[in-house]
Parts: sequence; structure tokens; C-alpha cells
Amino acid sequence: MSENYITVEGRRVRYLVGGSGRPLVLLHGWSFNADTWVESGVFNSLASHFAVYAVDMPYGIKTKSERFQAPRREYAVFLRKVLDALGLADPPLVGPSASGEVVLWYVAKRLPTKAAVVVGPVGLAGELLEELRGAGVPILAVWGERDDVSPPSKASLLRDLAKVMILRDAGHAAYLDKPGEFVEVVLDFLRGVY
Repeated sequence: MSENYITVEGRRVRYLVGGSGRPLVLLHGWSFNADTWVESGVFNSLASHFAVYAVDMPYGIKTKSERFQAPRREYAVFLRKVLDALGLADPPLVGPSASGEVVLWYVAKRLPTKAAVVVGPVGLAGELLEELRGAGVPILAVWGERDDVSPPSKASLLRDLAKVMILRDAGHAAYLDKPGEFVEVVLDFLRGVY
């Protein structure tokens, strides 16, 4: 695994990359950064199947990229520019919490991706849900059974748009509470669509 920086729209963006094969992009929740995927073991588990890119997005408490304030839908457009800079055409995207909302906006805006995995996404409201309809991208929505930030009851909002999985005894950061189960669920989903 290596740590790298690129410049996108004049801003420094940090990312970690490792593994080989087809690309897979990991984003982070508001309270975390790309390192969280490595510390949890999820990065290395997925890197035995894919070329994994964990990107520090320009938001959140611990990001090591240059921050800027924007609506989540604008972060989705910025993400496309990051992927262009990395030479990634349409990789599957994994986003928890705030990044889950960014990934869903990315899909809603019909930006190119083979598949999306969101974990306890926030911001599941009218316009986003409307614009997701008919996007035609396979989506896996994972919730922790004990998520008190984006409760699993919100899964019903995505029932027609996504495959929904609930991880038992896991909280909002379900991928940290149950990393092994999370990796298995993601790999199983991606095998069918990627």
C-alpha cells in the first residue's frame, strides 16, 4: 500500500492505494479518513481482490486532504473529478454515512460507476430519493442493527432502489464493528454485478 497526493481543482487530495486487479474506491465517514479502512483490516481484505483506492474526501474531522464546504451533491461532482485524475472510468464506490450520501448523489447524477455500496447513509430525503429512481446502478445498502445515527428503519426508503443488508450487533460504523462480515457482504454483492 502507498500514500499519494494528487491536485484536483487546485486542491490537494490524499489517497491510499494497494492491491491489484479491477479498481474499487473507498470513501470515509465524517469522523474518519482513509486510514480507517486500513486500521480496520477492510482495506487489506479487499485489496486481495481489487486495486483499492481509499480517498480522503475534502470533508470531515480527520481528512488529510484540503477541505472545502459544499453541499453533498457538489462533493459528488468533485469525486468524479478525483476519479478522472486517478484515471478510473467507472469503479464501484463504497461510502459510509456522509460519504454514503455523496455516493448516492453520484449515482443520482448519473455519473459513471459500476456499483455502489453505502453504509448507514445519511440525507435520505425527497430530492435525492427521487433522482435515484431509474439510475440503473446496482446499490447495496448496509446498516448496523444498532445504528443510532441513521437508524436501520431508514432502510425502507431504499427498498425499491437497493439491496439492503442489516449487520447484527453493529452500530453506525458497521464496517468497523463487523469488518469480516462487511467484507463478505461487499464481495458477495460485487461478484454479482462487477
